[in-house]
Amino acid sequence: MSKLILVPVDGSEHSQKAIEFAADWAKTHDGKLHLLHVPEPMTGDEVLVMGGASLTLHATREELEEAGNAILAAAVDVAKSTGQEHVETSLVIGDPAHKIVAKADELNADMIVLGTRGLGEWKSLMLGSVSHKVMQLAHCSCVTVR
Repeated sequence: MSKLILVPVDGSEHSQKAIEFAADWAKTHDGKLHLLHVPEPMTGDEVLVMGGASLTLHATREELEEAGNAILAAAVDVAKSTGQEHVETSLVIGDPAHKIVAKADELNADMIVLGTRGLGEWKSLMLGSVSHKVMQLAHCSCVTVR
């Protein structure tokens, strides 16, 4: 039976569905949820272009953590709205797939439940999705939710 379920969240609709699925699984299997957010640091300045104007974006570590904590708070609300009482959270900055697998190993998670697509859909089409990488690297069971 799965006792500790790691759920990576990014604020997307797919991660919300993953939380709901994992919370339901945890309820029926007397499990606990650990919600994880992994913001990926920008490797350089990102430029947003709209018409003839452009804006250079660069998020500081503090801004990534602040946004990540807001995402985690919303994710906890989703989990608790399903009746799940045992919810822990963490935030680590870095490569999402590798950090998710490392956190699963650290926690000795029995299962990872994640959405099939997050917020980075265009990037994942070119580089391979985080969910696919996690399934390849993880040492525990993985469930992807659409």
